[in-house]
Formats: sequence, C-alpha cells, structure tokens
Amino acid sequence: PMGVQPYGFFVKIAGDIKKAVNVPVSAVGRIVDAEMAARVIESGMADIVAMGRPLLADPDWGTKIAAGKACDIRRCISCNKGCTDAIQNRQFLSCVLNAENGYENTRSIQPAAQKKKIAVLGGGPAGLEAARVAALRGHDVTLFEKTTTLGGQLNIACVPPRKEEMRRAAQDLIHAVCNAGVHLCMGQIRTAEQLKDAGFEAVINAVGAHSAAPRIPGIDSVNVADAWKVLAGEQQVYGTVAVIGGGMVGCETAEYLAARGCKVSVIEMMDKIAAGESTTILPTLLENYKTYGVEQYPSHKVKEFRMDAVVCENKDGAEVTIPCDYIVLAMGARSNEFDSAALEAASIPVYSIGDAAGKAADISNAIRTGYDTACQL
Repeated sequence: PMGVQPYGFFVKIAGDIKKAVNVPVSAVGRIVDAEMAARVIESGMADIVAMGRPLLADPDWGTKIAAGKACDIRRCISCNKGCTDAIQNRQFLSCVLNAENGYENTRSIQPAAQKKKIAVLGGGPAGLEAARVAALRGHDVTLFEKTTTLGGQLNIACVPPRKEEMRRAAQDLIHAVCNAGVHLCMGQIRTAEQLKDAGFEAVINAVGAHSAAPRIPGIDSVNVADAWKVLAGEQQVYGTVAVIGGGMVGCETAEYLAARGCKVSVIEMMDKIAAGESTTILPTLLENYKTYGVEQYPSHKVKEFRMDAVVCENKDGAEVTIPCDYIVLAMGARSNEFDSAALEAASIPVYSIGDAAGKAADISNAIRTGYDTACQL
C-alpha cells in the first residue's frame, strides 16, 4: 500500500545533480529536524538544506540552532492542513501548531500587565498551549491532568497509518510547557470549589471531549467497541468489523484495522466518506482501501446493532444488513462537562477552550483557542 513521502525524499536527487554540476546544490522536502538537516549536509549530497513547512511551524528554527537550543524547536508534523491544503484551495496560509503564523502583526506573547495565579484543567493540546503561553507571559500557572499522561487525544491521533508524526506535536508541547515553568499536577482532578479555595484568580477549562455513543438499539452489546479505545489499545477487535462513522476518526480507524488483517466496512450517514481529509492525503487513503478491500457505505443510516450485523437504511429507505463480528463506533465527540458554578459565584473567570468549548473540533482549534485565551489573561 502507498504511504506518505519518506523523509528527505529529494535528497538522493540533489546528490545526483551535485555530481553533475559545480555550483552549490540545495535539498528540500520533509527535512523536519536539525539532526536530519545536519546528516544531509554531512552526507555530501547537498550543500544547503532548504525548508518550507518547518519554518511555518517555527520561524525561529535557525536562531534556536545557532543558540544551541535545537531541542526547543517546534517541529513540523507534515500534516499539510494549514499550509499546502490551504494554498491549493486558495486560502490563507497558516500552521495548525503555530497560532502566530500569518498573524505576526496581531498575535504575539506580551508580558502580562498583572501577574495572576492561573489553573489550567486538562493536558491535551489546548491546555498545554494555554499553559505555555500564560506562563511565558509571567503568570503563575498550574496544570491539572486527570490521567498520568499529557497530550490528550494526540496520544491516539498518532496511532493510525501516516499519523506517527502527531507524537512529535505532543512531545514538543510537553517540552515547551516544562520549559516555561508550568507546575504539573498529574492524576489529579479539581472541582470549582477546590480551585476557588486554592486562590486561583482565573481558570482555563480544557477538559476536552469524549467519544459519542448515541442511543441506538444494541449499542451496549459486547461486540460494540469504541474507536478511541481501539486506537489506544484498550479494546481489541478482529475478524469482520463495521466502523460506524466515515469522518476522519472512522476512516483512519478503518484503515488501521484493515492493515492489521480485519475485513472492514465503513458506514456513514452523509453522502461522502472522509469529507475532512486533506486533498494531498485522500488519494493514499482511498488507494489503501482498495488494496485492503475496505467496503464503503455512504448515505446509510444505522437503525440497529446486532451480534452478527449492523442494520441500516439506505437513501432509498430500503433496509440493508451488513454482517460483522465487531462494531467500532466513530460517531463524533461530545464536550466534557466542567461544573464552574462555584467559581462564577465568586467572580473568578472561567474560559473554555479546545474541545471543551461546546463543540469538539481539531488540533488547529485547540492550539488557536489555547493561545488566544492565554493572551487575554
């Protein structure tokens, strides 16, 4: 099956050109970190390493290396969401990991006029970015995370094919938060009452979302699993699998399971599967579906889950039965609740960001809302 472009995919070509010419030769293309760039130069295949996307993620790339701080670089994850896709669609160029990109005149981290004691609830990308920016502005920031790992959904987003790059985003956010002097309280939950009593002057609610499970008959059966838990390795499925939901989570989970030998069907209520996928990645996904024989059922509404099948209704209103051993739910996400009443009663402001802000979205929304909220405090 096709994959993504390998790292440094033009370096070999640059090396061939270098043998034929006597002027300096530059190489570009998926060179994401300083070590990789150094290896290209040392290999003698190129005299110069050029960068596009990595400089959108972190324009201080060169400065940080010159200062011996390569570990502080925010590394590009080659997702194409903010940059390549945007250009192809004639849209504004940006970067999902860098809220300042394209907004350099209006977005920058300024010292806070008044230093405050701030609590951030949740250690996913939104909470991490908010904590980083608030701490860099001079606030005293404590981040509470109910599990013992930081990164939130990035820890499952990096599991499907081509997505291991997401692990870098989590590593770099965690590194930046530690660098900025954020106090980390892991495996801990705080109520509004406890936060008020601890003297926090502002609270950022970044408690994230959970996987949705609508009340469809049969949803509590033992053969029904959840895509998030499957990707996290908490639930195992095998044999013939029906993935319910053809959005990004469903499509990537389907591909992940198909690559592991499952016979997979994707069932989607809307008329298009993988509607949110990048135009640069979609052909690869569809090619892999073809290779693995993944069946697609767009415009199919689920009526019932059985032990051996999913019962749907197609767009003509006819009943369709799709046989399966396991059913995996990927039917979207719902924001987690945080009861902020005690804080609001005490006039302590609470700001909701990322998936906790009413509608579950993506990493771009998590980073942007985290950054902007921390800049307001």
